[in-house]
Formats: sequence, C-alpha cells, structure tokens
Amino acid sequence: MILDSRGDPIDMTDARDPGLSGGWRVSGGVADPVTSIPAFARGTFDRATTQRAARLAYHLNPLFYGAVQVVHSFTLGAGINYGEFADKRAQAGLEELWATNDLDELTDRWLIEHLLDGESLTLWPLAKIGDVPARLGFWDVVDGGLDTVETEPGVPHHVTRIKANHRWYEAGQFVWRATDALYNDPRGWPATARAIGPALAYMNFLDARRKIHELAGRINAIYYAFAKDDAELNRKGARFRNVPRSGAVLTLGQNAEGKKESFEFHTPDLKSQDAAVDGKLIKQLLAVALGLPEHYLAEGGGVTRTTADSMGAPTRRGFQKRQRQVFRWLNAVMITELIRRNGPDQLYKVVSARMLPGGDISRSSRRVKAYLLEAPVIFPTLNDEDLEGLIKKVEVAARLRLASRATLSGELGYDHLAEVERQQQEPDPIPAPAPTGG
Repeated sequence: MILDSRGDPIDMTDARDPGLSGGWRVSGGVADPVTSIPAFARGTFDRATTQRAARLAYHLNPLFYGAVQVVHSFTLGAGINYGEFADKRAQAGLEELWATNDLDELTDRWLIEHLLDGESLTLWPLAKIGDVPARLGFWDVVDGGLDTVETEPGVPHHVTRIKANHRWYEAGQFVWRATDALYNDPRGWPATARAIGPALAYMNFLDARRKIHELAGRINAIYYAFAKDDAELNRKGARFRNVPRSGAVLTLGQNAEGKKESFEFHTPDLKSQDAAVDGKLIKQLLAVALGLPEHYLAEGGGVTRTTADSMGAPTRRGFQKRQRQVFRWLNAVMITELIRRNGPDQLYKVVSARMLPGGDISRSSRRVKAYLLEAPVIFPTLNDEDLEGLIKKVEVAARLRLASRATLSGELGYDHLAEVERQQQEPDPIPAPAPTGG
C-alpha cells in the first residue's frame, strides 16, 4: 500500500484504463510506434489537470507568479538577440524569420508556457507559402485538441507525427519539446508542478492569518456577566454596546459572595513568531521546487552575503539549463525553417577555428546540411558577482589578453559594436580616466 502526505492510501486505479491495470499503459516496443493519449493518468494524478493547475496558479497566485517570473527574468533577462551565421543564405533566413515573428518576444511567451505546461507544439502553415518566412504558431497542448503524439519505432523520445484538432502534422511542419519526458513517454510535465502545492499552501496560510486579525479587530473586549436569564444578560450587554472614544469609566458590580463580574479588553495571542517560521518553511518548499534561493522570494531573514554567494552558483547552473532548453527550441525552429525554404539537401557554410602550437589561429570552412547548424542566439550573461568583483574580473581578463573587447563589454552589460558606432558619432568622445593603483 502506498500512502500520500496525509497518510491516506493512494488509489492507483484509472477509470480510463489504457490497456493494463493499475494505471499503467502500453508504451510501445522495438517494432511499433508509441502513441500517447492525453487521458493518460495514474489515479487522480492527471497530466492535463496538473497543467491546468499550473496555469491557474500563475494567473491567480501572486507567490507562484512571482517565482515563475524570477526564473523567466534570469533566463532571458531583458531579451535575447542573434549573431551572424557564416553563411549569407542562412543569415538572411534567420533575420527574416526573426523579424516576421518578433522571435525575441515569441521566445518570452514560449518560456512561460513551457514552464507551465511542460511541453510545447510549434506549428508551421500547412499551405504552400513559397520562399517567404513562415508565421509560426503555438498550439494549446492542454485544451486545444492534441489527439496523438506518435514516435519513431523503437525510439520513444523521437516524435515523428502529431495529430492536433483532427489534423496530422508531419516532420518539418512542427517542433515538439517536452520537459520530464521519462519512461518512454513522449509527453511532458510542468517544470513548476512541484511548486503549486507550496504556493497554494502559503496563500491559504496568509488567508488564515488575515481571518484571525479580522476576528481580533471585531472583538474589542469580553464582558463576563452574571445573569439569571437571557433578558438580564441582554440588559447588561446593552451597557457596553457603545463604548465612548475617550474618558470612559467602566463600573462593575460585585455580589455578596465576593465574586465579581469582569470586563477585559481583548488582546489575542496571534503567535506571530511561530507564524513567521511556518511561512518561511512553506516558502522554502517552493524555492526548492523551482531551484531558487530563499532570498529570491523576498525572504532575506538569516541570509548573509556569504550564504547568498554560495547559493548563487547552483541556481545559476539551473538558469543555464533553462537557457539551453530555450536554445534547443530556437535552434530546432531555425533548422526547420531553413529546410522548409531551401530543401533538406541545401548546404551552408560554417567556419571553425583552432589554435596552433605557436599561438596563431587557424580557420577553415566547410559546407554542411541545415541539421548540423547552430543558431547564433545570444543570451544574457549569468553572473553573481558584485560590481567590484565584476570589474576585477574584466581587468584581469584584459591585462592577460584572455578575452576580446566585445566579450569584456558584454560582461559589463554593453553592446560593443553599438557603443563603437556611437563613439564615432560623438564630436568630443569622453576621455578615458587615468589609471589608478599600482
């Protein structure tokens, strides 16, 4: 028996059994393609339900929204850009596709949807559009009618055909990407799924605290009265129904037995210290689920400069992993577009460089097919150095000639080519400051 977090047994039966008992399904063999059905579920753990929960949390839960935006902001920064292919035809195709689709803005949207859904389907027009850049489209993989995801026989992770809204899309007409596509399952799961529970728990926790404060604000005092019946109790209660704002003296009677009525102003013990600990623990669960340090979620208590620096390195690796996911999607989009426009046999020039023993650089060129190209996408630099450390890093690299001026400018956040062009247009360029130190 398997128990959940509340100690209740997990029901592993599936009302929409795909073929085997216990919620499992046939995943295909060496000779047959894998066909994934959107109703795949194990008990109540359903993919579409999880994806809808992530979407709902993103739109309604401020903590979940903020955490997703932190991941998005560090991955893409203020936006991405592109460099240059060595091949002029490939470069023209990249520039036209980028301009036609506002590809930097489209990438922002793709990352958000991919974090929430765990899978994405990018479609090309089915009609013949000639040698012009295609207008790309995103298909709703949850509610848009994704019927079948079919893979290559014996290779469950290689999607070859997709049926969406009763229409088949063949290779070259789509790009499919999935997160956590494990165990011969070509479909993905939301990367943010594990953060939904802590985000909802935190908002419920805050709502409970709000209700306590609201109740404390409504009950100003408690009057312990002696009364023989309800009528006498109501008469005594009427004396304190309207307490004056100032100068009020409350007179209480005492009976012959020495017992007295009492009147106490209500000061509830809200256990604020315990509540702070509870709230922090819930935030830590969400941070761990998304690979974020706690101080990225407005939780700075107990975090020093040293601990923040030590937590930054693994977090930066996680953001680099997200950048690679975005790059793989963009690269697949670019390759698919070049093959659509120029055919699969078109060759493109690529230039490679290597350093000779004497320090000289040898460059060579060759021609390859589109699927061997790598799109020159430029992502924002991920670093956790402070300004002083960043300046020292750039100064050392410049002194030892370890990097070009363009690279060093990029480390400091400047566009080298744009700044050189602007300096040439200035009538009186700003003089370089005199060197300081030894």
